[in-house]
Amino acid sequence: MRPDFLRVLLLSSACVLSACPAPAPSGPDAGTPPADAGTGSSGEVAPSSRNNLRFKNPEQLTAHFASALSLPPEQVCNELGLYPCTTYVHTVALGGVEPYGVGLYEPLTSSGVTTPIAIDRVALAACIQRVSLDAATPGEASVFKGIELDAQGRLANREGAPVRDAITALYQRALVRNPTEHEVGTLSQLATEIESKGSQTPGRDWMIASCFAVLSSAESVFF
Repeated sequence: MRPDFLRVLLLSSACVLSACPAPAPSGPDAGTPPADAGTGSSGEVAPSSRNNLRFKNPEQLTAHFASALSLPPEQVCNELGLYPCTTYVHTVALGGVEPYGVGLYEPLTSSGVTTPIAIDRVALAACIQRVSLDAATPGEASVFKGIELDAQGRLANREGAPVRDAITALYQRALVRNPTEHEVGTLSQLATEIESKGSQTPGRDWMIASCFAVLSSAESVFF
């Protein structure tokens, strides 16, 4: 057994037995919130004074995408249909560790150039899976319910309630909030842009692109 690993193991065991307190967060955002934090006089919630965004690790990212799209974690993303994207293929790029293959026992201190690509890969795979399931069984659709396509495969009514409901569902599921009117308008307009590119399946491509835009956003991948 590696000496450093043995020390970590013994220290962890000692902490458990002696009920060691969790270490306090360090940095300028730590400490007691100021007295004026919380709800302002207008009734609106004041911005946080302890901003401390953290990137979701591979397991958290998988669980988040799976929950947002009602997918089993093992169906979120698999390279070649075999290897889990987050916990096997792109583990290090997504902030995980790889002690057995490359001897990486601690996460990298900063994200790499391939991290955004890996996030996009996972989000796109999950969205394709969700759209495929909703299109195959419309009566059991989880996100894209009741969306009708015309003979050219376009959204039959991009201003209709089903499209708005799908956009709202994406925001509620992935970001735990309702979309703004601007966000709804932006995703609705996306259908026109996709159709202008000559897509053979513009309605389906819009569903995938809308899902991808929300799921891969900074608000989704940080907590």
